[in-house]
Amino acid sequence: MKNIIVDIASVGQAALVKALENKELNILGVTVSPDVENYDDLCNLTIEAVRKVSDVPVFKGAQRPLLFKDYITGRRCPETKTEYAFADKNAVNFLIDTALECENLEIVCLGTLSNLALAILMNEEAMKKVKRVYVAGGALLGYQTTTPTSQHNILADVEAAHTVFELGIPLTMIPSHITDDLQQAAFDVLLGAECETWDAFLDIDTSIGFSRGQTVVDLVGHNPINDAYVDGIRQTVITAIK
Repeated sequence: MKNIIVDIASVGQAALVKALENKELNILGVTVSPDVENYDDLCNLTIEAVRKVSDVPVFKGAQRPLLFKDYITGRRCPETKTEYAFADKNAVNFLIDTALECENLEIVCLGTLSNLALAILMNEEAMKKVKRVYVAGGALLGYQTTTPTSQHNILADVEAAHTVFELGIPLTMIPSHITDDLQQAAFDVLLGAECETWDAFLDIDTSIGFSRGQTVVDLVGHNPINDAYVDGIRQTVITAIK
């Protein structure tokens, strides 16, 4: 059985419910990252979905992106009221504590990477103990997403994504073009779906311009002009699910 934490934003509640019912997954908790202005309604939407099938704790975390206050895409969640109680601990502290206490922990990120990035900034050594991170997001050039170069889950908190990608935790990226249900695909990959993959160095463009949020996929890791080599480790990029 896999020990996992699911970090979710405004999309993926249906896939989360299905995962909570899967006996192969030991979901230790659900953390909520921001990608909408009305963060509390997003948290309510998530805990209502979870409580339909499970008593797994749900943790509130970061309420806005690391650097910018405003959201580029302008999404909103429906206004909701809930009677369910959230866990007392902050999502970031839960991520750190669980990484320290739980062996073979895997984290499935269905939305922005804000909570995971803050956990890394608070305790990098603890987060390096994570076995693998699955990122539902990112884009390969040539596939239209939120912008011509960037996908929503990355673009909504670019600095967070960069922080996660550059740390060197083993990471599997499930880019948006391979499926119409990106969040469900992340769970399918976690559970061992047969995939076509690339082995590549990954980074995120944090510049303020047209290419902001672009996923940089380097298959070679070497610039023959100046003989420079890429730092970090090779990561997994899913290019197709069979």
